[in-house]
Amino acid sequence: MGSFGQRLQREREMRGITLEEIATSTKIGTRSLRALEEEDFDQLPGGIFNKGFVRAYAKYLGIDEEQAVADYLLAAGEGDQPLPNPPTEKVPEYSTVRESSRHGLWVAVALLLLLGAGGYYGWRWYQQTRQVEAQIPAAVVATPAPPPPTPAPASDPAAAPADATPSTPELTAGATPAADGFLLEIRARKDAWIKYSADDSPAREVRMKPTDSAVEIHAQKRVKLTLGNAGGVEISHNGKTLPQLGPENKPRTVVFTPQGLER
Repeated sequence: MGSFGQRLQREREMRGITLEEIATSTKIGTRSLRALEEEDFDQLPGGIFNKGFVRAYAKYLGIDEEQAVADYLLAAGEGDQPLPNPPTEKVPEYSTVRESSRHGLWVAVALLLLLGAGGYYGWRWYQQTRQVEAQIPAAVVATPAPPPPTPAPASDPAAAPADATPSTPELTAGATPAADGFLLEIRARKDAWIKYSADDSPAREVRMKPTDSAVEIHAQKRVKLTLGNAGGVEISHNGKTLPQLGPENKPRTVVFTPQGLER
């Protein structure tokens, strides 16, 4: 494995990112991603697709895309090559026209493939964005209204007047509602993403910014939560703010129950 593949693998491991996470985001198979790191370019489709894979990989890691492509071309031996010596014999005019037509045909085919690939990935991104936007409202659950207060007996001299406004009981920090499960509130202090599943519902993924509203997750028994940036979010369990669950830019998966963080 040469310097190109070693650099990609080193940058990925420094960020605590797996090949499966990159494959999920870029829709590039883990086999192709591993071939880039191992510089096993024979396993790749070749041409502009290889450059596209390198750009997508570098963009996900947050490194210079153009430099990564240049390093790939150098490692793959596809850099600038010296021009061949001109032929000593005169090429027939018909052969020249035929070769030019063939070259133009290949260029047209390559452009069509590039446009088709760009349209396909753009359509996939648009569909995924719509699915995430459609799922977020179902995940944001309002805090359940507290039950009405029990009226004081008529014989109690300290009972409030009939026209007095009853006070609303507040949810004590750390308390667990008996019938309505529990509530997680997640706020972004820095750019982050989360993935969670509440009880038996399908997993959902949300990207968060510090300016976004808190994501509220309501569950009866269990919430499995994956944090892409453990130190970049603030989590409250039934109104009680929890300590930071990990360093910044490090992923972590945790489980919450009505009693709190499951150890």
